[in-house]
Amino acid sequence: KIIEVKKMEKKKILIIDDERNIRMTLTYCLESEGYQVDTAINGEEGLDILLNQKKIYDLILLDIKMPGKTGMEVLKELRENENKSNVIMMTAYGTIKEAVTAIKLNAIDFISKPFTPDQIKALVAKVFSRENLQEDKLNTFEEYIEFAKLNIIEKKFDKAIEALRIAISKEPGLPDTHNLLGVIEEYKGNVDEAQKYYRAALALDPSYEPANSNLDRITELESIINDIKLG
Repeated sequence: KIIEVKKMEKKKILIIDDERNIRMTLTYCLESEGYQVDTAINGEEGLDILLNQKKIYDLILLDIKMPGKTGMEVLKELRENENKSNVIMMTAYGTIKEAVTAIKLNAIDFISKPFTPDQIKALVAKVFSRENLQEDKLNTFEEYIEFAKLNIIEKKFDKAIEALRIAISKEPGLPDTHNLLGVIEEYKGNVDEAQKYYRAALALDPSYEPANSNLDRITELESIINDIKLG
């Protein structure tokens, strides 16, 4: 008896970036990982592919700063048209000032340029791995952290906090959990509480960059919520 084995479909990724070198580099490194990759040279072309041609992608890599429509404008228009594709925002800056707005529009993650091929491969793999996280099957510290990030992005803060408490019980000496608790409090507008969590993260690891950036920013700008780093 011959059993027909159905091949697993390749994940489809769309890169929207006005820099040719970035598009080429991302295409090469992601195709080498087995993904199917298309590109758009600006926001207008990206929207045409997604909304007019109605092509469907598992993930969109979207540059924030582009001539014409910016990445934030593209993301907003996609969500207004009920496009729910996963989106990673790319920025040339060391900080992402539009982070809170992007989170509200359900951007799944962020990466700052310049990044290495290994960094983008790891982030894309991590984003796709989140799809397989099941709450009742979480086991490792890393799984609870990723589950918490997913719930923060989806604004399910109670679930995120519960996952972070379990993560702390597994690895009480790591800063990741406290930084994410700070992100939740800052997102809610509780600036003082956010500062306490960021400081707690740095007490565990003074070199932990996401908490350093978050604390520097929140200290400088007081209650202005921007540039949140999930780490």
